[in-house]
Amino acid sequence: MKVICPVCNRLFEAECTPYTTDYNNIKYYFDTEICMLAFLREPDRFAFKCKKNEG
Repeated sequence: MKVICPVCNRLFEAECTPYTTDYNNIKYYFDTEICMLAFLREPDRFAFKCKKNEG
């Protein structure tokens, strides 16, 4: 499955990364450990880009 890193906006295969976290019941995938650590420091800064469509 192709996903986009919420920190660097890079497209990559989710199956190829060990870097994931759950935030507000959404699973986020990161292409590098640096991106994951940046997200964990300021999750609200990056999570807004990935909100689910509701309605």
